[in-house]
Amino acid sequence: MMGMFSINSIPTTILFDSGALHTFISLAFIRVHSIPLVAMKTRMLVNSPGGTIPVSYCCPSASLSLRGLDFPVSPMIMRTSGIDVILGLDWMKKYTMEIKCKEKMVVVTTPKGERISVDVAVQAPLTATVSQLDDDVDP
Repeated sequence: MMGMFSINSIPTTILFDSGALHTFISLAFIRVHSIPLVAMKTRMLVNSPGGTIPVSYCCPSASLSLRGLDFPVSPMIMRTSGIDVILGLDWMKKYTMEIKCKEKMVVVTTPKGERISVDVAVQAPLTATVSQLDDDVDP
């Protein structure tokens, strides 16, 4: 499921992806928002539908805001398109997260140990198709 939340107080498109083993942040997103990054001790090769992607950097001090509560997140930096952050199983396990598709929500354990439900608005595609334009039509 995908929704809009904040990373470091910046509105962010976030995908909750139980098929991803790790958490990632878009290279373009960190560049635009000047988010600090550090080199990883060991480079990783990530298998994705688009092929194998080398990953060498991470953001060790990012903060995800859900319902006004901050959750530390340390995403690895990867070139992605259209999605700013992919929350993977590493983050989901840490916060004992459940995805509830029918209710369009996730349930997560806060750093203080409380369980909260977070509505996740599944976004419509950001593109549209226009079959014909005619500027002679009256509104």
